[in-house]
Amino acid sequence: MDRIGYAVPKQVLSFETLRKAGLRYLERYAASTNAFKSVLRRKVIRMEGDLEQRSVEVDKWIGEIVSRFTKAGLLNDNLVAENLCSSLLRRGTSLKMIKAKLAAKGFERDIISRVLGDISGEQEELEAAFLVARRKRLGPYREKEERKANRNRDLGVLAKAGFPYSISKQVIDSFET
Repeated sequence: MDRIGYAVPKQVLSFETLRKAGLRYLERYAASTNAFKSVLRRKVIRMEGDLEQRSVEVDKWIGEIVSRFTKAGLLNDNLVAENLCSSLLRRGTSLKMIKAKLAAKGFERDIISRVLGDISGEQEELEAAFLVARRKRLGPYREKEERKANRNRDLGVLAKAGFPYSISKQVIDSFET
């Protein structure tokens, strides 16, 4: 009776435990297929410690789980990419940075190009650049006396955020008097 609480029994690795773990994960998070596969692999490594002995069997299970969840509509790379893209745009992320983040998340090139093709327009990127400028108090959102002295710095901040020079210049030079 020295211990408070109870010991959690070690789970036995099986197709069903892996499927349930995947379902619990997808209930909480929207994930791409590649991200979901890596989550399941990490789960297997935590449970077994060594993946080498049963790697063929586990890869087969993961493939089956992914195909079942895709058919059921629980895994949808297009929808996740569109939601992530619109979320990043609302936060003021440039199209260049959105493309990099989608690629880092493991989305395929055709999905990235389709999603960016839907929103790829100068107007969306201009609005995102204005959001960044307002949030960081750049250009037209800076004190009037400081605008000219900090123009190059402000252009650099927008360039670092991934915006093209033409859009950065348009944002920084707007409302000039």
